Amino acid sequence: MNSSSGWRRRFHSRLRKLPFLPLLAALGLASVLARWLATFRPVAGVVPQDEPGISILIPERGTPELLSETLAAAVVAADAVAEPTQILVVVNGADESEYAALRSRWPQIEWLFHAQPLGYHGAIALGLRHVRHAWTYLLNSDMRLDPGALFELLGYRRSTVFAIASQIFLVDSSRRREETGWTDFNWRADRAEIYDRMPEPGELARGNLYAGGGSSLFRTALLRCFVRDSRDYAPFYWEDADWGISAWAAGREVLFCPKSWAWHHHRATISRHYSADEIKRVIERNALLFDVRRGWSGLFPRALIHRITESDATTRSELRGLGVAWRTFRSRLATRIAQRRGLRFDTLATHRYYSPDPDPTRSRPRVLMISPYAISPPVHGGARRVTELVERLAGSVDFFLLSDEQSLYSPASEKWLRHFRATYLVEGRGDSSDDQASLRQRLDRHAWPLLRDELKRLIELLSPDIVQVEFMELARLGENRAGSAKWILALHDVTLGSAQDDPEFDTLQRALMSRFDAITVCSNEDAALLDHPCVSIVANGATRPERNPRPSPDTASLLFMGPFRYPQNRDGILEFLSTAWPELKRQFVNLRLTILAGRLPDDGADLDPRLMQSGVELVTRFVEPRYFLDQCSMTINPLMEIRGSALKLIESLLAGRMCVSTEAGARGFSDSHLSGLVTANTIAGMAEPIGRLLVDTACRHSSETSDAERLDAYSWDTIAKTQFGLYQSLMRRQRRRDTDLAPISDAPFGITRI
Repeated sequence: MNSSSGWRRRFHSRLRKLPFLPLLAALGLASVLARWLATFRPVAGVVPQDEPGISILIPERGTPELLSETLAAAVVAADAVAEPTQILVVVNGADESEYAALRSRWPQIEWLFHAQPLGYHGAIALGLRHVRHAWTYLLNSDMRLDPGALFELLGYRRSTVFAIASQIFLVDSSRRREETGWTDFNWRADRAEIYDRMPEPGELARGNLYAGGGSSLFRTALLRCFVRDSRDYAPFYWEDADWGISAWAAGREVLFCPKSWAWHHHRATISRHYSADEIKRVIERNALLFDVRRGWSGLFPRALIHRITESDATTRSELRGLGVAWRTFRSRLATRIAQRRGLRFDTLATHRYYSPDPDPTRSRPRVLMISPYAISPPVHGGARRVTELVERLAGSVDFFLLSDEQSLYSPASEKWLRHFRATYLVEGRGDSSDDQASLRQRLDRHAWPLLRDELKRLIELLSPDIVQVEFMELARLGENRAGSAKWILALHDVTLGSAQDDPEFDTLQRALMSRFDAITVCSNEDAALLDHPCVSIVANGATRPERNPRPSPDTASLLFMGPFRYPQNRDGILEFLSTAWPELKRQFVNLRLTILAGRLPDDGADLDPRLMQSGVELVTRFVEPRYFLDQCSMTINPLMEIRGSALKLIESLLAGRMCVSTEAGARGFSDSHLSGLVTANTIAGMAEPIGRLLVDTACRHSSETSDAERLDAYSWDTIAKTQFGLYQSLMRRQRRRDTDLAPISDAPFGITRI
């Protein structure tokens, strides 16, 4: 009896699976084809500039009292936009007479009436046939916009973007804030699960898994396509998540804008027309459909089909048929291809920052910059160099950043990242002991597969004019050049000839450099080491203070701005403490030395005793050096065997403080004849000029101000013009967008505020 009963259950189970064989075949075929099609990378194309204008589309069913509040706020938000606007309400399943008062109050609003209930998806599909503008803001009838909600989104409309979500607040502030507009997902082995993240402090837009369909701005043409392809989610829920994945898979981006606000009456509309059981069933069905279409969980295709066959009869009926199978095949294939090309859905929300474009109609050079190290906060000289130049050129160049070391970025980094149109972060190369690795080892590990894949994806997405690779550590990226962009290798120091025990390494470096169209270096000494046909000297510099610096104090205090992340800084200051420091302390009992070491590579473990002696202050956090420069008598630069040039040296002189350096540490500035720079042959020999200048205050003060005119050549404003000139030269060679480039003298330099 039991055997017979079990046989019948298995028979009926298999019988229920028969209608879903096309769906099962679609899942398998999509996985197979994705492996092959992922190798054919699309050619990036230029998307034409959108015509100005925003349409606001509001689906509505039987809530005129809520709609009145929604429309009042929407009209105010639309008036804040200096572009054509359209507000369109799609009333379905409700009596037209209920809206007579609203139509009379706002005659400028357009109305569509449909006697039968269409559901959210159907109402959106109908409304999209009547919107007039390139961008459509989908607004639920139980949502209230902040007056600036639409205005805050305008600067993020760009060719690469599909949608921008507003930040959502609940009208009932006592409820748990379960929706915010910033979406992400938790990976589960047995089901698809999406959720809203709690926004972090900060104003820049962030990456977003999807933009919610109740308070987000969408590119109209793409939205029409995605809505047609997501009809199986009708009548509501999960379709907007599917739109987001469709966009990412198609090479478009979805953003979350924390400065655009909307308030929501949670589920005030749907709960009026559907029972709690039906809402629960539709949500569960659509979560399963999303998993089937996108392969979101760890379930294999057979397990997913089994889930469908074990569901209720209504769900089984809704998920069968050739149409469902065909749309599933296309969705799953697109998702798998994007993943094989390097798109990682788990990093969309946390690894991306976006800044608004103050003038999206203006054409500028597009520069994609890649760094193996975190550059903000700018805790080391290389990072400061990058951020200072980008800040000054951001009004003339559209910069995009691809950077490793994602975990070192945070919302506090926004101060510097706001000068990039977008920032893309990766992490995982696995070199915790990187500071002790040789350059050859770093060359092999820094251009790691995930970084290479993301670079390829961004070249397709952004179609940059110039790809600028920072640091020699990433020179191997030139092995995978793609697109028509010109490539620059920005060398912060040139190491040719430094590895005498490995002569073949110089041959390797020269071969890697030859793949680039241009190379920038920081000093004449570095330029002399290269035989590349296009070498530009873009020197290190500093910011000239807005006011004349105060004379250095009479107290005996030294400052070393040397982050220990650069091993030469740590080695140099330890040698200074062993040789010059004891003699100076005997001469000046109250002498103080402040060391701006930044985050210690070893997290402070086994701290050298020389750093803990009396009179030495070790600062192991990121700080702006301005305050410490004001407090010191002079700075020191005890470095040996460096390449490039010491940014800290010129930063000291422009801040009105003398610098005592080794001759090796003065590389790049030794022939500048600057009165504020004093050099010694050795680190131990620095004691004599330091002691002399501490005693002779008048001489020190005179030298602090005598170089004012000559130092103009080392201001970041001046150096930025050299960098921009290189961009222009490469762009002319490229013969692309030449007519949009202004002469160097006409470029808006100076600090750019966004």
